[in-house]
Amino acid sequence: MLTLWTRVVQAAFIFLTTESIGVLLDPCGHISPESPVVQLGSNFTAVCVLKEKCMDNFAVNADNIFWKTNHAIVPKEQYTVINRTASSVTFRDVSSLNTQLTCNIYAFGQIEQNVYGITIISGLPPEKPKNLNCIVNEEKNMMCQWDPGRKTYLETNYTLKSEWATEKFADCKAQRDTPNSCTLDYSPVYFVNIEVWVEAENALGNITSDHINFDPIDKVKPNPPHNLSVRSSEELSSILKLAWINPSIKSFLRLKYSIQYRTKDASTWSQIPPEDTSSTRSSFTVQDLKPFTEYVFRIRCMKEDGKGFWSDWSEEASGITYEARPSKEPSFWYKIDPSHTHGYRPVKLIWKTLPPFEANGKILDYEVTLTRWKSHFQNYRVNDTKLTVNLTNDRYIATLTARNLVGRSDASVLTIPACDFRAVHPVMDLKAFPKDNKLWVEWTAPTESVNKYILEWCVLSDKSPCIPDWQQEDGTVHLTYLRGNLMESKCYLITVTPVYADGPGSPESVRAYLKQAAPSKGPTVRTKKVGKNEAVLEWDQLPVDVQNGFIRNYTILYKTAFGNETAVNVDSSHTEYTLSSLTSDTLYMVRMAAYTDEGGMQLVSIHLEQQKKESQEQEEDIECVVNCLHE
Repeated sequence: MLTLWTRVVQAAFIFLTTESIGVLLDPCGHISPESPVVQLGSNFTAVCVLKEKCMDNFAVNADNIFWKTNHAIVPKEQYTVINRTASSVTFRDVSSLNTQLTCNIYAFGQIEQNVYGITIISGLPPEKPKNLNCIVNEEKNMMCQWDPGRKTYLETNYTLKSEWATEKFADCKAQRDTPNSCTLDYSPVYFVNIEVWVEAENALGNITSDHINFDPIDKVKPNPPHNLSVRSSEELSSILKLAWINPSIKSFLRLKYSIQYRTKDASTWSQIPPEDTSSTRSSFTVQDLKPFTEYVFRIRCMKEDGKGFWSDWSEEASGITYEARPSKEPSFWYKIDPSHTHGYRPVKLIWKTLPPFEANGKILDYEVTLTRWKSHFQNYRVNDTKLTVNLTNDRYIATLTARNLVGRSDASVLTIPACDFRAVHPVMDLKAFPKDNKLWVEWTAPTESVNKYILEWCVLSDKSPCIPDWQQEDGTVHLTYLRGNLMESKCYLITVTPVYADGPGSPESVRAYLKQAAPSKGPTVRTKKVGKNEAVLEWDQLPVDVQNGFIRNYTILYKTAFGNETAVNVDSSHTEYTLSSLTSDTLYMVRMAAYTDEGGMQLVSIHLEQQKKESQEQEEDIECVVNCLHE
């Protein structure tokens, strides 16, 4: 008798017998149940039944059966021999989702053979669907959603059913990838109640959700308003007028609206108060807007009584409010060229452009008026932010206004004192410090009444001139930050000047860094004097361009060729230091570094082994070697 093994589609491996080669007979046994689906956590028993012919041919009976799950032998304690042809295996509290179970024998008492195999599929019955709700999309369809409950691990079908009192509609079967929703292809009739429910079913059972009954008009989601337009008003620069076309459902349904707006560059939306848009309309005027500002709008609608759902947002539309007179006068300052010729002095008047929220429109030009004390005035119309004039040594009153299409700003007034004016009353306790990536300036106000403060700052450099930037602050301010494009590791010279009714006060200055770094290079050190047991070192202060911060101290490190290195800290105000208690006739290596609040320069070693007499000067760039001579 020959044997032949093969794999079947649903079972695993089946032990077969043939009477002759190529002739397939029945398997030697089978497992019952054939295709089990078992609930997770439950018990399960399978029975393997051998056929008499196989038992005779291979000298086996049920005592020779052993079971495997996923190729691992099941403990014999779980077996039960029912009779000479059948053996069962029991699993308690099934927890594996898919298990391969095989019935096996030892043919002729020693050859392991597989008789039959099945797959145990396990999972859970469906839970009752909850939170069923439907949305009626105007003129389109009805989409219902629900909570399907726990995962079943089985193929589970969800069917949405609906009916009127006198008519049932076609079922809607949920897609496998979206078992929590289904969309009916018809649009329900308004003002006629419909009943809707969900049925869930899999191999372990079926269950039905609660039925809901509603008028589709109370679940409607209207189409969004369309053709939204925005129009400005020349009479009022703080309003924009909106208009739109309502969805067709408005013909038998009253609507309310939600209108949102933002400035063009903003990311967050502002909301029109709901009570202002709570009834059907096709236009609205938005108030309290900023002049000459572009706004973006969007609108949506829903049933006036609040039942149903908001429509999607309309397409956005934008508009620009009309211009208004500038709301603030420009910041205004001056500079006097120190050169005087024939009783005249060149005076450069400078001012800042108004920010958009103060300009309230496009600035067309500036008007500057100069009035000499108790004399006539000169008038200039300028399209720039500076004006240079030659003035006598007398006192002048300068005024500046900015003009847009609607009108002029209030005037900035500046007193340019006479040539013999002596500035007094500076600010006190001036200091500057970095915080939150800004460079802050703080001071104590003078006892006299101050009209305004002028803050000027520039980058100190050994390679380029100090080109100042400036800003103006109100006379009540004593703490502010510099509103410019500041750079890290640069030294800023900051000057604060109080401005009084009769002219500027004395300026006060302070140096500061937005952020410090370690110096770009170390100091150049030289030997000033070499003695028997000491050496005097000197160096130059680091150029401001390489300091990158406030130099807090220097560190001098020195050692003999085979000795330990000694470190000495030197105050940053010093440019000279004496190394004492040195051993005569010994070669020393000396290094030096400068430190800011952010660390020191990592020195590059340069070995210069030079010996010179005591009266000679020895120098190197970063590292020097000192030879202390005999007497």
